[in-house]
Amino acid sequence: MDIKAFRGLNNVTDPLRLGADWLVQADNVNILDSGALSARDGYSLVASGNYSAIYSTFDYRRCYVVKSTVLQTFEGVPLLQLTSTNPMYWAEVNDNVYFNNGVDSGVIYPDHSLGPWRNADLSAAYGAGFKGDDGTDLTILFDTLPLNTDVIQHWQGRMYAAQYVAADNYTVVWFSEPLAFHLFNNDSNFFMVPGQVLMMAPHDKGLIVGTNNRVYAYQGEGIDQLADYGVVPGQHWSADGDERTLFWTTRGLCAALPFTNLTERQVSVAPGVSAGGTIMRHGGQKRYVVALQQGGAAFNPYV
Repeated sequence: MDIKAFRGLNNVTDPLRLGADWLVQADNVNILDSGALSARDGYSLVASGNYSAIYSTFDYRRCYVVKSTVLQTFEGVPLLQLTSTNPMYWAEVNDNVYFNNGVDSGVIYPDHSLGPWRNADLSAAYGAGFKGDDGTDLTILFDTLPLNTDVIQHWQGRMYAAQYVAADNYTVVWFSEPLAFHLFNNDSNFFMVPGQVLMMAPHDKGLIVGTNNRVYAYQGEGIDQLADYGVVPGQHWSADGDERTLFWTTRGLCAALPFTNLTERQVSVAPGVSAGGTIMRHGGQKRYVVALQQGGAAFNPYV
């Protein structure tokens, strides 16, 4: 049989009913836009150690990691001795990288220098009399970034931070004042979602909020459910231009907005217990690549 192009991987259909142009297993190969197969590139070790978090800036020029209890550049320049081993989360706006693990937080500027984020840290950095441009003490008129938050994200000129309330199984998502990322108002600037928020990803049409069992879109005045299944913990969202944002769920790769599952019709894999994913461009190809910590159960594969 003459196969002119492979259509991809399919493990949800009876192999006896598939055409020969489908693959039921595809290890260590790339499927090109033309439908041809090529061996994937290999890997080489560039660093080793107890790494727990990594973040690359949108322009790919800077990379930050948490190694043991030190926040540092990828090249190994230490920036901050951390006081907590909680997972680190990141958000970027105007070339500044915000980081937060619920205890340690701050801002990394383009020259790798650090700045404070919480109001208490601002007072310590600039003095108890720290005042805004209008002469008022901003630190007493508003609240600070809440402790015990974890996932953070920037969307529509505000910074968002999620705080899970395990006893009642819901998450409060706090958001800052517009263009004032260190100023929060805990009386009014928040919304709540059921379950534990594991991911927040920005899109022009809404903030995509992934929990352990649902996916939502927050659009400033209300929140809509997009899927009745959740996301995998980790830093795995990636913007595909202005049209859509890709992210990894318990049922494979999804995109929003609008929401669509890109893989469920053809591929079902164990989603992992944590994931790191991004869009990679190499050799004229564009791929979403995800690295999984093994675990979880595949949803509805052919057996």
